[in-house]
Amino acid sequence: MKALDMQRLSSHPLTRCSVFIVISVACQVSSGQEPTSSETLDRPLRVLTANIWNYAEPYELRMKLLREQITALQPDVIGFQEAGWKSEEEHQVKQLLHGLNYHIEHESDGSDNKERRLLDVAVASRWPLKRKAFHSLPGSGKALAVEITAPQPIGRLLFVSTFGTARWQFDRELQRERDAVALDRFIREISDPNGFPPIIAGDFDATPDSAGIRYLTGLQSLDGHSTHYYDVWKAAGNRGAGHTWTTQNHYAKKTTEQFWHLSDHHRRIDYIFLGSPHHFRGYARVVSTRVVLNQPTGTDWPSDHFGVLAEIATTPEDSEATGIDK
Repeated sequence: MKALDMQRLSSHPLTRCSVFIVISVACQVSSGQEPTSSETLDRPLRVLTANIWNYAEPYELRMKLLREQITALQPDVIGFQEAGWKSEEEHQVKQLLHGLNYHIEHESDGSDNKERRLLDVAVASRWPLKRKAFHSLPGSGKALAVEITAPQPIGRLLFVSTFGTARWQFDRELQRERDAVALDRFIREISDPNGFPPIIAGDFDATPDSAGIRYLTGLQSLDGHSTHYYDVWKAAGNRGAGHTWTTQNHYAKKTTEQFWHLSDHHRRIDYIFLGSPHHFRGYARVVSTRVVLNQPTGTDWPSDHFGVLAEIATTPEDSEATGIDK
């Protein structure tokens, strides 16, 4: 545009306002600051972790149970583990949540799934998300991190789904410890200390008294490092065991009998962790946590794992406990 024409346009009040808006948006994009959600969340954030056991049979029935129970829970964000993907099909999570208005990110972009994938991680969110990073952990674990454009007062939410493909054996605590240290380092490198605390959802193959979980919850150091996240089950005040892998579920019982020769076995190995106020300035407080995806139809369950659902207050006004499962 000629200089004279620009002068004429810039003299018009409406044009000056439009130019200012365009320049402002351009500055935001160029500096990496994308506009955040204009919504306001006036209730606790609902977070679910779910190991969905890929394509294990009876697959169609299990997917029906998972979909029904996830729909009833109405989670805002979900971390999936053991999420499958068959070639020439939509991946398992996309099929599971079809029509439920979730934004979804899978660890794979589909270009490398010539063979059936069984042990992937994925994330779903009610609000727009973008892939932040994918990280392979040294002990066979993996972590998919996304940045969710959540309503205020959350704003940008770093959410991570994690899982280990070969650390489930009882004698693999060294691998689990290495993964715990690497996971913390990964999250601290990509998170904003001035923002809302990051949330981790995953199958850790470890009980609360294990070194890796004790490290993440600030009870011990590992490899010369220490950190702190809230284990939402304990932070909610629960006194029950909270088992998520139990021979009460006959799918899990088949595995424990086959590999460990145990017919009576119960552990809590699926977790949601919330970033610590020691490290992050955004307000977050766990108000309730319960074991979910644990309703069978006859002898059939949604998965061989139970899930965990947490409600996290994002303002002090939302911090009154709601339905703590003690």
